[in-house]
Amino acid sequence: MKHTDTLPDGMARDIVIYPVGLLAHWQHFIHNPDRKAARRRFRLDLGYPIRQARARNWRAVKNYFNGYLAEHATLGTRCGTGWTRGRAYRNLARHLHRDPRSAA
Repeated sequence: MKHTDTLPDGMARDIVIYPVGLLAHWQHFIHNPDRKAARRRFRLDLGYPIRQARARNWRAVKNYFNGYLAEHATLGTRCGTGWTRGRAYRNLARHLHRDPRSAA
């Protein structure tokens, strides 16, 4: 498999890509018309990685900066991550091509 290969169309239809962590909080901040509430919520949301860092939970801190997650509806629990939707999709495709449980 080349690193540029994508998933078959039947598989790609069931993939959901969505923002998580800092990117989700940032998008909520940018698109919220109530600026005061947006600033308050963004400040509160940033408390999560700070609390996790103080507790030395470095995996949670790292995962906060994932950007986008790409998940397949039925093929296992693996997900792809990346700072762009395309990168998350390619990362998931790489995981599914290596996964012996997938039908691809």
